[in-house]
This record gives sequence, C-alpha cells and structure tokens, in this order.
Amino acid sequence: MRPSIARLCLILSGLILLGACSSQPLMVVDHDPTVDFSRFHTYRWYDDAFPSKTSEYRQYNSSDARIRNYVNRELKAKNFREVSGVKPDFLINYSVSTQEKMKVNSFAGYPSAGMHGGVGVGTHGSAVSLGYSSGPSVSTYDEGTVIIDVIDTSTNTIVWRSLAEGRLKKLSSRKEKDSRASTVAREMMADFPPTASSS
Repeated sequence: MRPSIARLCLILSGLILLGACSSQPLMVVDHDPTVDFSRFHTYRWYDDAFPSKTSEYRQYNSSDARIRNYVNRELKAKNFREVSGVKPDFLINYSVSTQEKMKVNSFAGYPSAGMHGGVGVGTHGSAVSLGYSSGPSVSTYDEGTVIIDVIDTSTNTIVWRSLAEGRLKKLSSRKEKDSRASTVAREMMADFPPTASSS
C-alpha cells in the first residue's frame, strides 16, 4: 500500500471517530438562503457522478461504506431518493481530514520550570530541601474535520454545508464505530434541508 493511500485510509476513518471523547465535536451548518430547497427530491453521490482515482479507492474502504450508509439513511428518512442514470436535483459530497494538535498540560499552583528550594526550622533542627520542576508537560493528539456538501446540479454550486470538528479517539469494535458514525451523520444532516426560519 502506497503512503498516500494509507494516509487516505486513516483520514476516511475520521467520520467514525469524531466526537469519541469527553467533549462533543463542534458543529457548523451554513446554506445559501436564496435557494429553494423544496424543489430537491433526488440526489446522487459526487463520487458516482464524477469517478476518479480517489472515488475508485473509496468504494473498497469500510469507513467510506459507513459514511455513505448512514448519510443515505438520513436522506431517505427525509424522503430524498438516490438515483442513477438521470440527472439528480443535487449531488452530495464529503471530505475528511486530520491534523495533529498540541496541548500544554499545566496545573494551577504548580511551579514553572526551574530550580526551587525551601528551608524549614523546627524543634529538632533545620532542614533544607531542593527540587527541580520541568514545567508544564506537552502532549499531542489528532483533530478531525468532516465536511458534507450539497451541490445544486442546476447551478453546479455548493448550496449547503455541514462541518464537524473534534478530537479523535480510537474505537476498537465494529459496534462502536457504527454507533459513532450513525450519531455523527444524524447530527450533521439534522438541518438539511434548511427551513425558512433558518435562512
């Protein structure tokens, strides 16, 4: 497996890993308020409409299968119909990326880096103590970003976007991965299609 393909495999896992930590992922949704979303009834995946080397690889990736499965479920629950062979009302596409972040762990009341000492005097004499603190510790972690786009086929422009960003954590079992993918897909697609009040 080439390094670029291995990296893509890791990135595609982002959707099923987002939010699998103590804090919930950040969710941001935006759309074009001039678009009439009530005319959208059919859709197709961008990868299927515009095949590429990346899309060819994605069809064999288990993470990609989860993404499509759970996003498809959300769309069908909203009465959208996936089509092929005919022009759909909209295309749906996604991108997933990871970025290494750095966290400085410091604790209130703890001394900063350097030499520290103290002198104590009691009934049995005096004592001198010296200590050295290396200061705050630094740790790194991966942060993932998932973007889902809806493209209006009548104008070929992105008219709706949902973004989720959060810290990644490894999930061991298939059940955990399916559960996380289901939750993230549901939350990301909750505001599609947008209502008039959200314009």
